[in-house]
Amino acid sequence: MTERIILKNGKIFTADEKNPWAEMAVICGGIFEKVGKNSEAGPQIDAGTKVIDLQDRTVLPGFIDSHTHIGLSVMMGGEDDSMPIWDCKSKAEILSKLRQHVKNHPFRLYYAAFFGQVEALCGEMLAREDLDKIVKRRPVILMEQECHSAWLNSGAMKFMKLHEDIEDIAPGYSYYERDAKGRLTGCIKEMTMLPLLSMAGGVSRKEMKAGILKIADYLLDHGVTTVYDAGNYFREEETYRLLADMDLRGELPIRWEAAYIITTPDKADTAIDELKRYKSLYETKHLKFNTVKIMFDGTHRIHTAKLVTPYHDAETTGGTMLSEEKLYQLLAKLNAEGIDFHAHTVGEGASKMLLDCAERVKRECGGLKIHITLAHLETQRDEDIPRFAEMGIFANFTPHWHGGIDYGTAAENARLLGEERANKLFRAKTMVDSGATVTFSSDEVTLQLLDRWNPFLGIEIGHTRQDGYARQDGHACQDVHVCRETAEGGKGAAVFPPEEERLAVEDLIRGYTINGAKQLRLDDQIGSIEAGKRADLMVLDRDIFTVSPYEIHEMKPELVMVEGRVVRGKA
Repeated sequence: MTERIILKNGKIFTADEKNPWAEMAVICGGIFEKVGKNSEAGPQIDAGTKVIDLQDRTVLPGFIDSHTHIGLSVMMGGEDDSMPIWDCKSKAEILSKLRQHVKNHPFRLYYAAFFGQVEALCGEMLAREDLDKIVKRRPVILMEQECHSAWLNSGAMKFMKLHEDIEDIAPGYSYYERDAKGRLTGCIKEMTMLPLLSMAGGVSRKEMKAGILKIADYLLDHGVTTVYDAGNYFREEETYRLLADMDLRGELPIRWEAAYIITTPDKADTAIDELKRYKSLYETKHLKFNTVKIMFDGTHRIHTAKLVTPYHDAETTGGTMLSEEKLYQLLAKLNAEGIDFHAHTVGEGASKMLLDCAERVKRECGGLKIHITLAHLETQRDEDIPRFAEMGIFANFTPHWHGGIDYGTAAENARLLGEERANKLFRAKTMVDSGATVTFSSDEVTLQLLDRWNPFLGIEIGHTRQDGYARQDGHACQDVHVCRETAEGGKGAAVFPPEEERLAVEDLIRGYTINGAKQLRLDDQIGSIEAGKRADLMVLDRDIFTVSPYEIHEMKPELVMVEGRVVRGKA
């Protein structure tokens, strides 16, 4: 007999525009059968009926994290013990810690480490000669926290077979830095790092599975039932083969919308065929392939994000993976095939180019038939924001960046972008007010910052634009409940400008639920608590709509259901 579940006496936020609030929901066979007032539940005496008294607790639909890198995060590993130099404050400190570590471990075959944010260099150049003075022949690889640039000594450059006349992958975006004489400095940007990342990603299949389950369990603990995978960059097919096997064995606990990722310009030519191949080989009940993703531009911190006008502190506008014409050709082909498109677009120049090409496809190809999502959107031109709603293009933000701690101080942003742009970052509320469909995500790339996968942290920071976390030993806390609040975090934190871009809690929840479902074309199945949809929901430990904003990051569901099955808590 199919179990029938009645949840009653609740504050159920349905995310259904026609019926946003309910008291009761009836689930049958994993599907919402009825949603409405307590009086509409119908008979409750059937032996196959289970009644859950919500006791006025708040219920939300299951969350959707619409831009993740789970496989990549596992491959990048947990705590890096090869060289402990995280959170350095200067070039001198980086070199000093490297020197001491080499002295303590003189026989290692290579040395590799993250040193924190690129601002630690304070604008100084870190060249291979600096590293060679400490270690020359054995490889030394230093990376900044965002994983968009690395610094190599001569040993690492030899290992990577880098030579002085090597060609850049995409000038202005993915390239090998050179000095005034045209000589390689040892600093490499963006997708030139893929060989290094793949070397670092040497986890076994068993380790990969354990890491995936660790992140998936953390997400389920916080009400996330579906993710969009924005790409692994390397070992991608191996990861999808594992996920398909896990799902066939009943071991994949969340829905997984996957993608084929374009990391070099030549992959644009084969992306459609490769996605179709993935779909034919690895698609299962909970693992789907409907999207091509592109790393279209880079980051502001290293001048690789594409701007319309030059950076304030450098004579460059950054670059893009493809030219505008090649981008248009790719979009036109995807539109013809009915394959959705997701793009990393940090700078306003990158999103403008995507919007222009989408407009051209709409005009020249009989309409825009696919879903296009532009992710990150750190800077935007005023005139481009209304175009998202006009063309039905999705705007994806990572709200835990909106408090400034992860992104950079006001002074750092002004130095990079100039005062005007620096004071208009992450305009998600303006995007919502324009009528665009806005979605939210975690976009983390390491297990070192697991707490940043927490959607409730994203909601709090998106709502307050204040970062409520203190770092311990240079790292974000692994457990939200032991994080210390300091003068720099939570209530005492400065509001990251512009203050008027603080989002309403309800808009953030919609971005994590029904809007995320729309982005993934799943809004007929999930994303809201409506009759006929799969019964994904969470029962909260307190009311997210009335609690202090600075408590939201501490919230944790007491009960989580996926398709009517209790996966967290006890019914």
